[in-house]
Amino acid sequence: MNELLPWHRAQWQNLLERLRAGNFPHALLLAGPPGIGKNQFAVSLVQTVLCETGATHGQACGRCRSCLLYAANNHPDLRVVSPPEPGKVIGVDQVREVSQYLAHTSQYGGHKAVIITPADRMNINAANSLLKTLEEPSAWSLLVLVSDQPRRLPATVLSRCQRLVFTVPGAEQAGEWLAARIGAETDPMLLLALAEGAPLLALDLAEHKVPAQRLQIMKELERLASGDGNLSDVAEHLLKIGAQQTLYWLYSWVADMIRYVSSGGAQHMINRDMQESIMRSACKVGLQGMHSYLQQVNEAIQASSGQMNAQLLMENVLITWQDMFRQPH
Repeated sequence: MNELLPWHRAQWQNLLERLRAGNFPHALLLAGPPGIGKNQFAVSLVQTVLCETGATHGQACGRCRSCLLYAANNHPDLRVVSPPEPGKVIGVDQVREVSQYLAHTSQYGGHKAVIITPADRMNINAANSLLKTLEEPSAWSLLVLVSDQPRRLPATVLSRCQRLVFTVPGAEQAGEWLAARIGAETDPMLLLALAEGAPLLALDLAEHKVPAQRLQIMKELERLASGDGNLSDVAEHLLKIGAQQTLYWLYSWVADMIRYVSSGGAQHMINRDMQESIMRSACKVGLQGMHSYLQQVNEAIQASSGQMNAQLLMENVLITWQDMFRQPH
């Protein structure tokens, strides 16, 4: 059984009471920002619904036939639908298969469950195909849609799902949870700031040593800003770290420069451990130039997931970065 995250308890208790009362919804939309455990909640929910004693115990027991089948990744009454590859959409054939699957009776006489994640990656034909299932649900069927961006879903789909909204937990609660899972040498509050308050994303940053990687990226950018370093060599080095990672932290860095200049202080910075470097950089560049550059980096982030030449993309971004510090403002 997955861990029930402490900031999910209210939503969990609400659904558990409905499950016990026999008025459980046929279709749920779990909506909220990334990194707070919506997929984990969805999986725990369907495990509990399918469990032979879940409603009694409050969570899946982990020992019954249903739970053992789930653990073996072989439960006949559960499907998880996602894009076939990163960057791809959920297609109409995948959703038609879901509809056909839910139309058949459960093999174990209980619920049949489908998780669609991320639901906002359904193309328009797939979303339209799902409508019939939402409008005429089979008895004992459960459809769970998970989305970071529910506004991308058609209104017709949204109106037929009961929405469960998840928000970023309070800093104290999230910090305590995170501190128990990372080394004492790492600042949990810094990780949460870098992850915009999302605890699971913060944990992922810690596990992948991202804070140290971020410092390495920023040192290379500072070298270029000061006129040191060969641009092509720096671009090649940063590409070894990763184009999207580099662009993400560059965006974060420039956004903090804008925050500093706009607010006259460092209190709103995300990269608070690097505030002196950010302040020095911000004092050398005009605000209009920063806003223009932020837009360029954002466009580069979008392009980096496509077929663009990564070396050329990175060099163009770094050329503008260097030029910002050369021009009078």
